Amino acid sequence: MTRALFAMAMLGFSTIALAEQPKNDVRQQAVAKAMETFAGIWEIVSTIPEKATKNARRLVFKKDGGYSAVDQDGKELWAGTFEIDPAATPKVWDHRSNEAKKENKDVLGIYELDGDKLKVACVVGQWKGKEWAGKARPKGFDPKDADVVIELKRAKTGN
Repeated sequence: MTRALFAMAMLGFSTIALAEQPKNDVRQQAVAKAMETFAGIWEIVSTIPEKATKNARRLVFKKDGGYSAVDQDGKELWAGTFEIDPAATPKVWDHRSNEAKKENKDVLGIYELDGDKLKVACVVGQWKGKEWAGKARPKGFDPKDADVVIELKRAKTGN
């Protein structure tokens, strides 16, 4: 009887694990597809507050989750990594510069992508263990709820 209960329990756990696998595959596929549309060169149209991006004029997002900020001459000012979650509501965009990683700092944000227009809102903070020390992730694009709101447009590439 004990063996039968053990076998049934193992079967149940296996079924749950198999059911989770397709969900993870679907999520990974959704993220990969979203990264395709997110990736590229984006011109900074506006920032609130002004100069929040300092001398950066463009943000370059790569499909592998790397990003860089460049000035008007194309010189890299800083770089780092980012993740997106297109299934979240609102859609999630988290990023950190390579320098910020050293201090366990992070930026929690949201995004809205509409064709060649991208809007992001984010807050800056730090992880203290598993606890977030900073404002809560914005729920919308109201500058009162974010440290920065940035509007971008996809850069035209000359072909």
